[in-house]
Amino acid sequence: MSQQMPFDPFALWKQFYDKAEEQWSQTVDEAMHKEEFSKLMGQSLNSYLQYQNMARQSAEKYLEQANMPSRQDVANVASMIVNVETKVDRLEQTIEEEVVDALKQSELSKEVKALKTDMAKLTKRLDQLFEILEAKTEAAVAKEAKSVEVDAPKSK
Repeated sequence: MSQQMPFDPFALWKQFYDKAEEQWSQTVDEAMHKEEFSKLMGQSLNSYLQYQNMARQSAEKYLEQANMPSRQDVANVASMIVNVETKVDRLEQTIEEEVVDALKQSELSKEVKALKTDMAKLTKRLDQLFEILEAKTEAAVAKEAKSVEVDAPKSK
């Protein structure tokens, strides 16, 4: 027994499609190689560009009348924001450097104050030592003078 294939409409449709697609492809390819096709495409492109330009101008006028920013306005604001961020970054860096310098200067100032305090203490101690030394010198001179006075009458 041999099996007979029933009628397949999809196979018939596929054959028709393949042949039609091949024919259309050839026709379109021939048309695309003609000068008239290039001119027509150029005119279509020019028309589209004119339409696009007109639509852009209309949108800009509408946005202007509605007091809404255009794409260019938003781009300008974005550019300004970037510039402000850059300036803020520079200011932050400058402030940080100034703070570090101020801290160093503060530490230096504290060291100078400590040195002044130490110098004042040393000066005070030296003054005390000079007073003690002066007192001892005066006492020694007085003692020497007494011993000279005591010895002087004996030698007469």
